[in-house]
Amino acid sequence: MIMKERLFLLVGSLIVACLPGLAQRSYTSNSVLATGNWYKLGVKGPGIYKVDVPFLNSLGVNTSNLSSASIRLYGNGGQMLNEANNGRVTDDLLENPLAVVDGGDGTISGSDYILFYANGPDEWIKDSLNQ
Repeated sequence: MIMKERLFLLVGSLIVACLPGLAQRSYTSNSVLATGNWYKLGVKGPGIYKVDVPFLNSLGVNTSNLSSASIRLYGNGGQMLNEANNGRVTDDLLENPLAVVDGGDGTISGSDYILFYANGPDEWIKDSLNQ
């Protein structure tokens, strides 16, 4: 009986010790995925990618009167999660920069396109310590 009480106290102490670390994290109030129409794009490697009107149409995007200001690109890359429990954790998608070439009319049509850079699905990290 004494062993069970000690085990309970030990587990209780560990839980209480972890709570201050959890309380310091801040989370977004809602996900960017909660509103809007979303389309998934995949990339094969690092580089600059071009999205044109035919590609948008193939995704099912209605490009008639599509405002170029309404287009956003979100993602966190394809890297592995941080191995450290106290490491930085992103709890939502981050907005990525993009360039929209719309001919100056504010809409995506004809030969207009979108450019963005993606790191790719793999990440190489130099291990200076172990070479």
